[in-house]
Amino acid sequence: MHRFLTILIAILLGLAFFWLVVMKVVSRIAASLGASAPCPAAVGWLVDNPIRRNYMHSLLDRVGIRPGERVLELGPGPGVFTVAAAKRAGPQGRLVAVDIQTRMIEQVELRARQAGLTNVETHVASAHSLPLPAASVDRAFLVTVLGEIPNPDRALAELHRVLTPDGVLSVSEEFLDPDYPTAAETIRRVEAAGFRLAERHGNFWLYTLNFRQSVESADERAFHAAGDNFAAVA
Repeated sequence: MHRFLTILIAILLGLAFFWLVVMKVVSRIAASLGASAPCPAAVGWLVDNPIRRNYMHSLLDRVGIRPGERVLELGPGPGVFTVAAAKRAGPQGRLVAVDIQTRMIEQVELRARQAGLTNVETHVASAHSLPLPAASVDRAFLVTVLGEIPNPDRALAELHRVLTPDGVLSVSEEFLDPDYPTAAETIRRVEAAGFRLAERHGNFWLYTLNFRQSVESADERAFHAAGDNFAAVA
């Protein structure tokens, strides 16, 4: 019995090391090569687990969805947060779920139907080209998604485009995810895309960062950047 427990503990420790260390290294290498990818639909159960369901409501509290808002959920996967988020938006609001995988969106649609929701809109599309008009979203949220996008900067530019001038971008990450970036890394990347940090929640293991669009417009940033380049040449 003692030998069995020793072997079992060794296996569990090995799996933990593989998931929390090896997979994170692989993920960062893939990201540097622009080869990041979402969790395959075939193993969607990895992101639809009791741990996530346990913190779902507290995480959505941090996201801050209000009744009547038009909310974008980018990368919903199998829809772990979708139904609860749509209920918070209410019948006067709308939850728009966009995922690149058809099978994931099918699971989202099934959950919405089973919950009797009529305010959920779904799209199979890339984060690099969102099928939404400019300034049409009050709030957008991503849960362990940004690191899975091949070109996150391009996706952030799209999010900037579809959010209203006073809209909110909420980014949540959990340490158990192989694509986990630190809060400091996420803040640098998102602020470089024209957002400013407004709220910070959670801790190293699970955090939520809420951003608003910077006062300075994209055209103004381009103008100032051009001025800086001119000054450097001069």
